[in-house]
Amino acid sequence: MGPLPEQGKGFVANVLPMATRVRAVSCLVEGNSIRATARMTKVDKDAVGRLGLIVGMGCVRLHNRMVRELAAYVVQMDEMWSFVGKKQKRVTDADPEDFGDAYTYVALDANTKLIISFHVGKRDQENTSIFIEDLRARLTVVPHLTSDGWLPYIPAVEEHFAGSVDYGQCVKNYRTGAMRGPDHRYEPPRDPFITKTPVFGVPRAELLSTSYVERMNLTTRHTVGRARRLCLAYSKKLANHSAAMALGFVAYNLTRVHSTLGKTPAMASGLTDHIWSLEELIAVALAEPEAAAPEATPLALAPRPGEEPAPARELPNGRGFLRLVSGSRPAPATAPSEAAAPMATPEPSPAPSEPVQSGLFDPRPAGPMSTPDPPKPRPMRQMDLFERN
Repeated sequence: MGPLPEQGKGFVANVLPMATRVRAVSCLVEGNSIRATARMTKVDKDAVGRLGLIVGMGCVRLHNRMVRELAAYVVQMDEMWSFVGKKQKRVTDADPEDFGDAYTYVALDANTKLIISFHVGKRDQENTSIFIEDLRARLTVVPHLTSDGWLPYIPAVEEHFAGSVDYGQCVKNYRTGAMRGPDHRYEPPRDPFITKTPVFGVPRAELLSTSYVERMNLTTRHTVGRARRLCLAYSKKLANHSAAMALGFVAYNLTRVHSTLGKTPAMASGLTDHIWSLEELIAVALAEPEAAAPEATPLALAPRPGEEPAPARELPNGRGFLRLVSGSRPAPATAPSEAAAPMATPEPSPAPSEPVQSGLFDPRPAGPMSTPDPPKPRPMRQMDLFERN
């Protein structure tokens, strides 16, 4: 992101004491709005907004430096809808370009629950490609990648991963029939509604899922007030929205202990050795300098946890790997003791007591050809032209 936009007077980080900053940021990362935070901390709402902006921008730089060179074997992606200023159908030509839909692309490590990459923008091919490029630059191993059915993912993954990926799409159909029900966004039907489609590589059906990242979206809507639905905490500027999302994601990675892991996602990924406090996060984020974005390096083909290594050979010109995947391996040779043992002669099957009608697709017998009994003629019946089954 570029330089910070001018808002209000002065530089809040040099005015508010650290204890007040910690209280304000603590309210923001628990899902409170700017006005609610201002009431709870007795700080002017413009000062709270400015603090959230500069800390969030610092979190972008901090995430850019820390979260890279990751061995993330199973990655899930999704887009979370929100809006800036007004909803898309209310946008007019006189409104700023940033108004309307604002989607947050998120990539989550399914094993460590770390948010690897995120990007805020319109839901189009350009922003999808930017997000996939950033995700690719932070990885060191060939990932198992899953997304929803958003079609621009396919050319973006093909362009930036160049064959070094096992990618599939997991689509959830929320329709209750020909039309969507009134609560399709909040309560899906209770019958099976998931379709899994392999796209690149050899994705495994049991790993094609977006459940973890969708659960992360739910957590984000509770911890980032600007992402909550049906309320007045939405952002008025895209820069503020991006900073708020960054603050929520970095605080999740570094300061929140995951109930399943017993540690923070950053600790589970080896990015840090301790749980960060909000005071440490604020101090480091405000002092974090600009750094170059990570650059993509060749991906290593490493066995995923619980899998055995399989023979593979890298293709020239970075076109991926030639792999021997499960199901294509030759059958094991017969043991000598089993090969030397005489083969038992199968007992002949008893002849049927009554003639059996041969079906149209029945396999032919291995012995001499036999002529099946002709089918019994069925009685003819006149069918009514408008008869219904």
